[in-house]
Amino acid sequence: MSGKSVFGSIIGSTIISVLIIGVLLYFIGPILLPGLTEQDADLQNKYDELAERDLVLQYKYDEWNTAAYIWDHDDSSYMKMEDTEINITIEQDSRIYATFSAMALLSLDDSFAGRSSYNISLVVEDVVNRTIMVIYFDGAPATSYYRETSVNLYINLITESLPAGTYTVAIYWVSTFNAIGTNSLSVAHAPKYNYTRTMFVQELKSI
Repeated sequence: MSGKSVFGSIIGSTIISVLIIGVLLYFIGPILLPGLTEQDADLQNKYDELAERDLVLQYKYDEWNTAAYIWDHDDSSYMKMEDTEINITIEQDSRIYATFSAMALLSLDDSFAGRSSYNISLVVEDVVNRTIMVIYFDGAPATSYYRETSVNLYINLITESLPAGTYTVAIYWVSTFNAIGTNSLSVAHAPKYNYTRTMFVQELKSI
């Protein structure tokens, strides 16, 4: 047998062996080595989870201890809460996540009777808002004494993907009922005690 024939036989045998081993591994490998397919599945799951996450590109935080009031006899249109806004400049297709929190004081006149109610909105101006209600109801006659009650305010929101630009995140509020007496809702009503209101804003990008 010539050298070329021997060499050709070796090459042919090698190719056939590789094909046979490949077929066996394809069909029998998952049975003999189940850990490999489980690891592949774990890696795929981790990739899928990562693909659904958001990357925080930037954040802004601020707090204010200046008093802000709204009275239930004020105009029945939304007003911007004083000194309570953050401006943020974002990239194309980013989203905005924002939270607002505060301790509020509801003050009721000694002639109050019935209902006192307010809406408070966290707003990305010209984009979206989320609103909560503060309400107090007393069906009894006026008590002839002044009343106060504290209320925890917390609102959050997240936008859809937005065009690049600068956005204003602010708080708006409105009285929704003009009750008897001079009644109000306030935040940071006692600056000396550092009753603050806070806002936290993030720019998120899907990865």
